[in-house]
Amino acid sequence: MDLPRIISANESFHPHEGGAETRSFETFRRLANKGFEIKILTNGFTDPPEIKGLDVEFVTNLDPSQYFKVDSRRLMGALKYSSGVRKRLKEYRDYDIYNFDEFPLVHALSGIQAIEKKKNTFFTWHEVLRDYYYSRNVFWRKVASWEGLVYRFIHNHIAVSDTVSNLLKNTYGPSKNVSIINNGVNTSEFLCNNNKEWGQIIYVGRIESHKRLDLLIKHVNKHKDLNLKIVGDGSQIRNLRNLVNGNGNISITGHIGHEELVREIKNSWLFVMPSYREGFSIASLEAMAASVPVMALSGPYNLAINEVIRDGYNGIVSQDFEDMISKIKQLYKDEDRWKTLSRNARDFSVQYDWDTISDKLSDLYLSVVNNEKGPN
Repeated sequence: MDLPRIISANESFHPHEGGAETRSFETFRRLANKGFEIKILTNGFTDPPEIKGLDVEFVTNLDPSQYFKVDSRRLMGALKYSSGVRKRLKEYRDYDIYNFDEFPLVHALSGIQAIEKKKNTFFTWHEVLRDYYYSRNVFWRKVASWEGLVYRFIHNHIAVSDTVSNLLKNTYGPSKNVSIINNGVNTSEFLCNNNKEWGQIIYVGRIESHKRLDLLIKHVNKHKDLNLKIVGDGSQIRNLRNLVNGNGNISITGHIGHEELVREIKNSWLFVMPSYREGFSIASLEAMAASVPVMALSGPYNLAINEVIRDGYNGIVSQDFEDMISKIKQLYKDEDRWKTLSRNARDFSVQYDWDTISDKLSDLYLSVVNNEKGPN
């Protein structure tokens, strides 16, 4: 049987950092290994990986500074990328599956016009942000309308979690074409003997304002007995380094290679996630796969605490930064509780192995191509 040909519009792709980039890379490389022919339309931020059956095509010559700004995207960059996607899709009208990753939204609205709204269109949702957009300004209310149009005009929707699926239905109305396919983790890669550096706290992810790392550093600075390592890069990294202010117990590595990243996570005692806006956190799953419990802050736009972090089971949910610091210190003194959280974290992560997730995505694409009802 000939497998479907898939074309996907992703604003950035591996090895560019980010949860959406990781998901696309891990799933599409596995589908390519199964024999699917896959083309990625993206910005030329980084040199693409060389994988048989997976072709990465740049539709702009933008660099990240021309596309991203603090906590958002530059409008002209997003429009240039969307124009590039539309132009390419006019040339590639014979694919079986057309997928659009969530951001910047307008690329999907532009793209479906080029392919005449074919029924085999997919949109992958990492978050549902209408209320968040409305809370900002007039321009962002326009972006909120784009989100609704995407839900209306694209035929098949993939939600990365139950929470995202429910938000879609509650915000925009029910749809029989919303399938839940979670994010995942390479569980075997993070398996370790649990020989942790006791008290070592780690954050892994982008360094942007909504991650609230500045507030985390200010609170950790008051407690010289805490050790914090921040791994990642982003628009706020210089500001954070200024905040560290000579505290030798806080280090900011910037971007590091994948093998070193895995080692750092395996050696850590606790993963911290202070973000007020988070999707289905892949970094949290990676920590759990390494038997590292997760400490997170509660918030209306932190979807990870609904899906990934089970308070008191595989991690701890705090109400504010003072509560977080207090709970970290309590856990430091309670090795038995930490061991229980650590064991549960590893057990929880196994169900999200990327091989399983990719099989579900493969089944969904095949069912749509064969005019069958996709799994929910």
